[in-house]
Amino acid sequence: MLALLFRLGTEHFALDLAGLTAILPNSRIRPIPHAPPEICGEFNWRGRMVPVIDLRQMFFGQHCEWHLTTRLIVFRWQGKTQRGNVALRAEGITDTVEYRPADVQKPSVNDPQRPGVTGTLIADGKVIRLLDPQALVWDQLQDVLFRETAQ
Repeated sequence: MLALLFRLGTEHFALDLAGLTAILPNSRIRPIPHAPPEICGEFNWRGRMVPVIDLRQMFFGQHCEWHLTTRLIVFRWQGKTQRGNVALRAEGITDTVEYRPADVQKPSVNDPQRPGVTGTLIADGKVIRLLDPQALVWDQLQDVLFRETAQ
């Protein structure tokens, strides 16, 4: 399997490439009034506004820093009754990592309020947390991100 490798601060993370729609340069993000801190705003992509989740804010309470390697990772999110494009903002996107499912260890801590980390991988001397983008949009974020579609 192939995953996109990135950093949030000094920690390494990865997303499986199979579910990704696009990887875009960090562009102008418009704020969304009254959004939770994890949702840093939205941007126009192909004529549609796409919400952006700041992964560093989500996991560590700090916004992603602006670097040449900061990117927006777009994926098609599918919930039980709602769906749409969502972008994840992350830093240090420069590489991919190949892995076998047998090499993935279960996460040491599971937070049912904030799911998303599906396992840990050790590759090239790095501890890498694997993320499931579908699980990152938990119930509270669904209500905010897709409230127009739900009404």
